[in-house]
Amino acid sequence: MTDKKTKFSAPTHLELSQGESFSSDKTNLLENIQNQLMTDEQRKAYYAQIKAESYMRWLAFYYLGRREHSQKELREKLLAKQCSIEAVEKLLEEFAQEGYQSDERMTSAVIKEGIRKGHGHQRILQTLKQHKLNTVQRLSDIDNWINNHTEFFTDSQTIENQDNTEIDWLLLAVEARVKKYGSALPTTAKDKAKQFRFLQYRGFTADICFDALKYNLDNLVVP
Repeated sequence: MTDKKTKFSAPTHLELSQGESFSSDKTNLLENIQNQLMTDEQRKAYYAQIKAESYMRWLAFYYLGRREHSQKELREKLLAKQCSIEAVEKLLEEFAQEGYQSDERMTSAVIKEGIRKGHGHQRILQTLKQHKLNTVQRLSDIDNWINNHTEFFTDSQTIENQDNTEIDWLLLAVEARVKKYGSALPTTAKDKAKQFRFLQYRGFTADICFDALKYNLDNLVVP
């Protein structure tokens, strides 16, 4: 007596479509039953929740579409629009996982923009704090961040090449001073103090400010 083996075959496209249709119909049936079991107040609250969550999601994409946001910034903006705390936290977790929102990307964007504007360490760190980012805590962390995220900074004019991502902060300071006061070096104590304060306002550290008073773009030797 020979054993009869059951022959299995992959489901056809039609069978898959029928299965998917059955599953969808089943889901819709359960939703309809649940909807019918709701009181008018429960049904009203249910649709209000769906509407609120859709609005919250639209708001989040709207804010992120205008510029990068830190997670704390986005949270505060959504809560200010009376979005549910639980729904906001769930959305933020989803957005972080999907890459729609990234504190790391936001940090790099802030640092890169600061460099483009000719700002020093202190001004950049202040801007990071204004955006409620805790990714960088100290001035020295800014250089470490640049070295560890070269993919975000390789097109910066202040970086000589892709193998060397060190920012020439003195060059940035001299460029800012020359743009404001011209290439002539300050000679009087009054002018030196005035230009020093300007460089401090731009966020450069004291040692960079002092050195920037000694150079213009013609006599600055970039290593």
